[in-house]
Amino acid sequence: MNLKKIQPKKKFLYWIGGILLFLILLNIGIGSWIKARIPAIIEEKNDTAYQFAYKDLGFNLFNSSLSVEGISISPKENFKGKIPMDFTADVGEIKVVGVNFLKLLKDKDLSAFSIKIIEPKVVFNQSETKDTTKSDSKLGSVINVNRFIIEDAFFELFKSDKTTKLAEFQNLDLDIGGVNLSQRTLEKDIPFTYTDFEMTSGKIFYQINPVQQLNASSLKVNDNLFYLNNFDLNSNEDVIKVDLKKVNYRLVPDIKTPQVIFTGLDWGYNQKNALYFKADILKFDSVDVNIRNTKERPTDSARIASHILPFDLNIGSIQLDNSRFRIRNALDAKNINIQVKNVSNVFADKLIVESILMDHPDITSFQSKSTKKKVENAASDFIDIIQIGDVTIKNATYKLNQLNGNQNLLTVNDVNFEMKNIEMNPESYKEKIPILYKDISLKAKSLDYNPNNVYRLQSQNISYVNGKFDLSNFSMKPKLTRNQFVRQLKKELDLYTISAQSIQIPNLNWSFRGDDLSLKINTMNLEKVHANVYRSKLPPDDPKKKLLYSKLLRDLPIYLEVNHLNLKNSLVEYEEETEASSGAGKLSFSNFNANIKNVNSGKGKSSIPDVQANITTNFMNDSRITAIWTFNPMNRSEKFNIKGSLFNFDAKRMTPFVKPYLHATMDGNMKEVRFNFTGNDISATGDFGVRYDNLKVTLYNPDTGKERKVLNTVGNLFVKSSTKEKYEEVAIKPVIRSQDRSFFNFFWNCVLQGLKQTLLII
Repeated sequence: MNLKKIQPKKKFLYWIGGILLFLILLNIGIGSWIKARIPAIIEEKNDTAYQFAYKDLGFNLFNSSLSVEGISISPKENFKGKIPMDFTADVGEIKVVGVNFLKLLKDKDLSAFSIKIIEPKVVFNQSETKDTTKSDSKLGSVINVNRFIIEDAFFELFKSDKTTKLAEFQNLDLDIGGVNLSQRTLEKDIPFTYTDFEMTSGKIFYQINPVQQLNASSLKVNDNLFYLNNFDLNSNEDVIKVDLKKVNYRLVPDIKTPQVIFTGLDWGYNQKNALYFKADILKFDSVDVNIRNTKERPTDSARIASHILPFDLNIGSIQLDNSRFRIRNALDAKNINIQVKNVSNVFADKLIVESILMDHPDITSFQSKSTKKKVENAASDFIDIIQIGDVTIKNATYKLNQLNGNQNLLTVNDVNFEMKNIEMNPESYKEKIPILYKDISLKAKSLDYNPNNVYRLQSQNISYVNGKFDLSNFSMKPKLTRNQFVRQLKKELDLYTISAQSIQIPNLNWSFRGDDLSLKINTMNLEKVHANVYRSKLPPDDPKKKLLYSKLLRDLPIYLEVNHLNLKNSLVEYEEETEASSGAGKLSFSNFNANIKNVNSGKGKSSIPDVQANITTNFMNDSRITAIWTFNPMNRSEKFNIKGSLFNFDAKRMTPFVKPYLHATMDGNMKEVRFNFTGNDISATGDFGVRYDNLKVTLYNPDTGKERKVLNTVGNLFVKSSTKEKYEEVAIKPVIRSQDRSFFNFFWNCVLQGLKQTLLII
């Protein structure tokens, strides 16, 4: 063995051992020095408002690490200045690795590879007033940390009374990379910069205002993802009693959802120090939104206009699945599935949405019998511009229910709606319809409306596309039998049964003038209308004045203009039943065709053209009638003219309607009846003429109803049995209108007066 070769190796090992021993001793010495000096440094340099204490401190020279255990931070009891933040903190351990201690001791700046804070418990008490005083602390203001980690933190926020809890985070974990804090970053809304981060939390609680709070079971956030579990924003029962005019906070709806997910997340402050938010996808599952307080906001003078989204926003897609939206006593929308594409908001400029799609929603609104208060104009609230490319609703179901008893009033099935090129701006917001749009389409498979306990309205294939309106198989039918209807009447009232094969409006122009609806229609076509009017004379008469059509149109509370109203191939029936009749007598007008021109309301007008109805029909299925009826709604005397002819009519068919009024019956062929009546709200006169063959008149005693044989024999001697081609024509005596009867009763009395005078039956 060569001893000379071994000696240098031993020396090398001795040197290495000595160095290691020196470093260990140095580590122990520096650690002991730090343990001894740090409290003094803190005592000397700590000119802050807070007292620091710890149980143990460790140092490792080899990795330049420092660990502190059992830390507590609390406000100084004898601090002379104002405490900027009233908080206490207990920390299980703080581990700092890779610390530049020379720089820390010399410049009070912290540079480290990592800082880990384990099990911190922080209780923060809110200040009564906002602190705007800048700190003059001598502690360092530059921090550079490669990784900043918080493990299993607990955070509580209380009001200044230190008893009312405002917020709580449990099991909070935070990992931030590349943290830099300096005097430059302190001036920003986020007072530091970072390269990446991840945060998770257990239970979350936040008190939004005195009656509303937010809860969640867990949260995960990183550079790309926001994941919230069991989100619950709820209100206590007193929220419905809150008077919004007496509070200085805005109520938010109750919201529950098992999951809220944002992916492709990016947020922060841009170069102009303005907040921005970006995401690829926002996804909400089974959201339940409930607005329980629907009182009006304060008047305009008490509100400050603000932007809907006070930050820049870019979202690729928003998805809302299987959700529900409720407004107290007003709306309940279920099965809401919404997809929103490409949402972009430039703060203080405009909000742009490419498209909104709602699929298969089930929407129910509620009607209350309470009187609605007029809502004051809130135009000053809205200062934004919102543009939406396309809004689509597919296969929706809509119901209108009575709030009390939940009785269904209206059901509309398979509703499909589309609107394009939509804009809302501060000017359009002032209007009754607050949006502008280019194209609109609304279609529904069926409609079922129950306005009261008497009638039910139904229709199919409803369509409105850019002003073109169509529907088919319309019906308004009684729910009651005639006997049931009559038994419930306190006064005489007609019972209507109406149907139409189709209703078509090629160009429906509707809008609002202020708060009033405006309808402009060039042509309206009603095909195969069947209208039946039944009247029982058993209930007492209704003494209320019956307004003529001119008066009704003049006082119509909307702006209405219909140039042409056409009834085609229709059937109109009138049935009347008296105590003495066996069943109802019926007047029928088949193959009823009418062109009615210039149907206008008087609202906002000083003059309008005459309403003119040109009518052709078959009376009692065989006799032809032509008539022209004119009146002007602006004529306050209600002047009208109606003229026409009836051809080849079997007089016997008039028995149910002539006998009760004239106490007479007629038998024979009325070859032609001409009439031309002019009247007003008081009386009418005019001409009446007849041509007939084989006419026989039979008179009856008005008291006993028995035939007056002697008078009939004498009377028929004076009544010509046939006029041949000559007209028996007279100017009828004035007929006084019964104010509690309809226009058609007035017209019928004019016809009866003509029959009296031409046939000499009395």
